[in-house]
Amino acid sequence: MPPDDSGAAALAAALAQLYAVAPDEFVTTRTRLVQEAKAAKDTALAKELGRARRPTVAAWAVNAVVREHPEHAQRLQVLGQRMRAAQAQLDAAAMTELRSERDQLLGTWADDADAAGRRAGRPLTSAVGEEVRATLIAALAEEEAMQAVLSGHLTRALRYSGFGEVDLSEAVVRTSSGAVLSVVPAAAQDEPAAEAGAPEAKPGRKGTERHTSPRTAAEDEAAAAREAADRERVDAAREAHAAAVEAATEAGLALDQARDRADETRWRVEELEGQLKQARAEHRAAEQAATEAARARRSAEVEVARADKALRDARARPD
Repeated sequence: MPPDDSGAAALAAALAQLYAVAPDEFVTTRTRLVQEAKAAKDTALAKELGRARRPTVAAWAVNAVVREHPEHAQRLQVLGQRMRAAQAQLDAAAMTELRSERDQLLGTWADDADAAGRRAGRPLTSAVGEEVRATLIAALAEEEAMQAVLSGHLTRALRYSGFGEVDLSEAVVRTSSGAVLSVVPAAAQDEPAAEAGAPEAKPGRKGTERHTSPRTAAEDEAAAAREAADRERVDAAREAHAAAVEAATEAGLALDQARDRADETRWRVEELEGQLKQARAEHRAAEQAATEAARARRSAEVEVARADKALRDARARPD
């Protein structure tokens, strides 16, 4: 069945809005978009949006640079193609030359990512900065990782170990089709369409044999009752399906909210660990200053004692 272009456009627009907000606004924005989709009776869109995960700070910062600086994204893509080509050809001279260009571009991305974080009230820690750098290196190393980064819908940082493939599991927004921002699959028809040219089925016909004997009123009533029962079963199945979809959407939202809380606590732990590290450094400096001050005080006390003794000796001497 061909994709539903209008559904794909609505999903792309909603995701673009969702992944443009600051990390602290993600959950409330997603909830609002899901509610709006439900109000519009767009169950498929609500389900897709409910599956969208909040990005980590590093992933959000990379998305922000992709969105705000498309020229950097283009440079990254071109550089990745050149680096992979040089690697495939084992061109050491080209790799050495490109490494300098890579470092310059990574520095530009780092500055812009940090600026985006500061505007959102969340300056990037050194650990997050390293995750941003690792993500870009992974994109340069592998085409699929590059596509994930340039989608602008990254959900977590990437890492390339120097061999093998980059792990992209739960690293980028995917629709129920499993593709990155692909067209939302249209819902299957409730009943299969009749094949072109196929003879229409008629009551009383089986194969080429035709029954011409008239049906009694009781038989007509029984057939009507069966058709009514069939319709009721279909309606009940449809209602059960809609309820199951609704339950799955709500369960997905609950799961993502739990993940969001886990992410938030992890960010808070990172912040507290940074503050603790700074506090320990300040404590060590204060202890060192206190030790030096105590040493200076002892030296001063010794000098005072010497001065007192000298004064007493001077007074004790006769004129």
